[in-house]
Amino acid sequence: MGFISNITGVISDSINSEIKDQYLEAFRTDSLGQTMLVKRAYKMNSNGRNQGSSEIISAGSKIIVPEGTYALMIDGGKVVDTVTTPGLYTWQNSSSGSILSGGGSSVFGDVFDRIKFAGEVPKSQRIYYVNGLEIMNQTCNEFLNVPYPDPYYGTLYLKFRITFSFRIVDPVRFFKLTGKDTSVYDIMGSPSSPKMPFLEVQDHMQEALNLCAVRDKMPFPLLFANKSKVKDAVNETISKQWYDMRGMVVETIALTDLTLDDESRRRVAQYQTSKIYADNPEALQALVKMGITDGVKAAGSNPSGAIGGLAGIGMAAAVSANMGMGNPLAAPAAAAQPVKGPETCPFCGTPLPGPGPLEHCPACYADIISYYS
Repeated sequence: MGFISNITGVISDSINSEIKDQYLEAFRTDSLGQTMLVKRAYKMNSNGRNQGSSEIISAGSKIIVPEGTYALMIDGGKVVDTVTTPGLYTWQNSSSGSILSGGGSSVFGDVFDRIKFAGEVPKSQRIYYVNGLEIMNQTCNEFLNVPYPDPYYGTLYLKFRITFSFRIVDPVRFFKLTGKDTSVYDIMGSPSSPKMPFLEVQDHMQEALNLCAVRDKMPFPLLFANKSKVKDAVNETISKQWYDMRGMVVETIALTDLTLDDESRRRVAQYQTSKIYADNPEALQALVKMGITDGVKAAGSNPSGAIGGLAGIGMAAAVSANMGMGNPLAAPAAAAQPVKGPETCPFCGTPLPGPGPLEHCPACYADIISYYS
């Protein structure tokens, strides 16, 4: 009698639990915002609520997919369907039917399955929502020190911090990595304690900037105005780790608090100065004349060195004449004829204004005349 009573109880429990699971349900989620990346759907039913297993979703149930989210249908631990467009959808390919949606034969089969498992539900059906929004303001507290092979200024040493945003573009790939409710902190960590995906962006910044400098020929001042190219370079360097493994991409990136070290600043200043004089011979002529004028003043204010100072000024005037600028200490008729000099500095390669030779390079101040003599 005990055995028969046990069997009767199992059958009764199996039928009761199956009947309780027949109510159709509606599933939705609140906005996942900037904090949650994956969240399980909850049921909206207030009347006729499904009192059966939370792991059963009856065929014909409704699923509301809001803007900025993806919906994943999980049946038996497997992703069986994905929704990437907002709207109202019906769960149709469930392995559990419902009398209310015309799935009577499937219902009786489910009852028999539950009898075999002593009244327990041998299925698992869930709906998860995955965040499709741009997740903003991923900021690192640390400064990065990166060499930048600038196509014009040579190797510069940049110091900066990064702020970026990311987006999940492959929800199935991302869910397979997490498989449960997941927050932004679970993936990225915090600014003071970043986790692996954030550290991967930091680690690949030098490689990405090398692409900007060597391949795209981008001088460092344009890094601020070409954020899209910087973003593309970052995604190119971390695509394996981010997209292939997690279904994520970097959406935007910014270099903040960017500075140069002292040597890099001097190199940039020298290049810009030499470019001004190379492009504008009149500016170079004005610089030479200004130097001679300052030399005359200095010699006149120093009695002990006046003779030597004036002799040096005479030499500078002669060089000025050879450069084709005229001798500021002599009458115009006495100006020396122009003599052709080297086109580039033999020390730093800076283009030199002609036609006459220079005594010193305007960029690196090397002694050009001594080099050729």
